[in-house]
Formats: sequence, structure tokens, C-alpha cells
Amino acid sequence: MSHIYYQPPDEAIQEDYGSDEGPANHGEGKDWDETELELCGAIHITSPCDLTGEVHPILSNWIPAPSTPSDDGPSDEVLIPELHQPLLLASRILEREALPWFSDFFIEDIFSPSYAGYLRPFVENDRQKDQDKTPLVIVRHHKARWATPAMRQYWCQLAAEKLRSEELTSRVRWSLDDSIVHTKRAYGYTPRYPHTPGEKHKIDLPDLIIEYDKLAKLRGEKGRTLTVLLMRPFARRLYDLRVMGGRGREEYCRTAFMAAVTMLHELAHVIYWQDFRAMNRRLYEPFYGGDLEMELGDSLIASIFGGWTPVLVNWTPGWHFNPTFQDGIAWCQCLNWDYHTKRPRYRAHYSIRVD
Repeated sequence: MSHIYYQPPDEAIQEDYGSDEGPANHGEGKDWDETELELCGAIHITSPCDLTGEVHPILSNWIPAPSTPSDDGPSDEVLIPELHQPLLLASRILEREALPWFSDFFIEDIFSPSYAGYLRPFVENDRQKDQDKTPLVIVRHHKARWATPAMRQYWCQLAAEKLRSEELTSRVRWSLDDSIVHTKRAYGYTPRYPHTPGEKHKIDLPDLIIEYDKLAKLRGEKGRTLTVLLMRPFARRLYDLRVMGGRGREEYCRTAFMAAVTMLHELAHVIYWQDFRAMNRRLYEPFYGGDLEMELGDSLIASIFGGWTPVLVNWTPGWHFNPTFQDGIAWCQCLNWDYHTKRPRYRAHYSIRVD
């Protein structure tokens, strides 16, 4: 076995290292410039968000909440246009990455008693019979071994047509809201009834939803009209950064990205709850495929980002009462049978390189 011994540097080298009194003085140091910092991975210089194109029809129906004299800051008429970049980003992700996930809701009637995900409970009682009106699992057709590339392509085309149909897009509305981030600690929320923008939203209760459904059916509507609520601080921060000339800053891109992710997350809930038949006493959602949690919004986002969902880092106490977007993004792994055979003891957030 060979041994490597430490050899102290000779006097010439020792002089260059400096003495015990401190490092050798070779003159004033050179400041780092942005190019060097970016090359060594210390910083990431972003370019202004400059997406162009068409906003997807299912994301385009925005209703401003009425302003009151006590409101601080710009009105919704000013703030909603600030969401143009997030809307374009969400539209691109929707049509390029999310169609396989959405297609599984349109290939078959998921509320048919013959649907494969319409599982029966082992023990029959009145409570379970009531809950058995909705599917337990959404079947992942596009991941089936028998699904050919031609079939997957057809299913994606079917989903694209359904998501652009007038029948669906006319019943999906969007609005900015201040209260959801405080009351529900959520970036977005989709009430199961036709919420009026600007009003305090009611608690989702089965009896309340059923009453609204009866009125909608009397009007001849084919499904629920849903208003998706997005927290107003997204639009307000984009507005402030643009006014300050910060569209090229990382915070602007981060805020736009998380706004787009939140819209897609809520759209996953919309696709299920827009159907009148999506009703059970506990208001739970079905599992999607091998997911271990009944959360369709996280399921969609995880399918887009390889099993991970992004969340805003919020180190500041009381973040939900004063949201900030300066601290970065962390990633949370979605629990799924594809990756997990045991439930993790702890839920951890991770830092993942964006490249």
C-alpha cells in the first residue's frame, strides 16, 4: 500500500501563501462581473418575459371584481392585463404537455357505472352507497401498454377539441381574489358553485351546491358554471415590477411562472367539478391513476414536471397575510405508486436546478 505524506511548501511558495499574519497582499481584489457569476453558476440572469401568441379560450374569460372606495392599489381592470404573460405560458403548457392527462377525462364517461374506475366498496351501508355515486379512480389510458401512438395522438386531439369547445369554455370564468390566500392558505381556489366575483365566497356544502345545480338545470345548462379564483397578489406584484422596470428580474419570471402553474392546477379541478354528476356528501375527488392523494390539481402539475410540484418558498412569518415572491421556488414530490411503495415519514421540499 502506498502512502501519501503532506509536504510543506518551500519558502518561495510559502511566501505566496502568506504568513501567519494573513494572506499575502497582491493589491486590491477584482470585483466579480455578472458574466463571470453566470458562467460559474452563482447567479442566473433572466431575460424579459416576452411570450406571444393566443391565450387558450378556457383561460380567457376574466371577470373583474367591482371596486370599492376602500380598495388600495389598481383596480382589476388594470391588474388583469398584467396576467397576459402567465396566461400565455399556461396556454403553451396546456397544449404541449397537459393534454395526455386531460384526455383521460374525455375518452370514457367517468361517471358511467360501467367505468373501470367506478369501484364498489367492500362493505355496503347507506353512507358508502351515497359516496359510491362518483368514481374512485381515473384510469390512465395513455399509459396503458395496449395504447398505440396513434391512439394516444387521437386522444390528445379529442382533449384539445373538448377544452376549446364553446360548451365548456362558456362555463369557466376567472377572477382575482384577496381572501383565499388568507382564509384557505391557497394560491387559487375553485368554488363548486357559480361564485360572483367580488362577493365573499360561501363554504362549499353539498346542499348548497345541489340547490345551485337545480337552478342551472332549470335554465337548461349542461354543467356547472364555475368561477376560478386566483390570488390578487400575483397580478399586483407583476404590476409593481413592471412599473419599476423589473420585467427582466428573476422575481418577475418566478411570479409569472407560479401564476401559470396555479391556473393549470385549478383547471384540473374544473374539468372534474364542472359535471353535475360530480357530487358526493364528502365532496372528495377521485384518485388519478396511481396517485396516493385525492388531489387532481397536484396530479396534473406533477404529470407535467416529472412527478414534482413547485411551491413558493415562504420563510417570512405571516406570509399568507403579506405574500412575497422574492425567496425562490421549492419542489415537492407527488406521492404516487409509480415511485413510492411506502408513504414517506416526512414531507420534504427540494431544490432542483432549472436547467
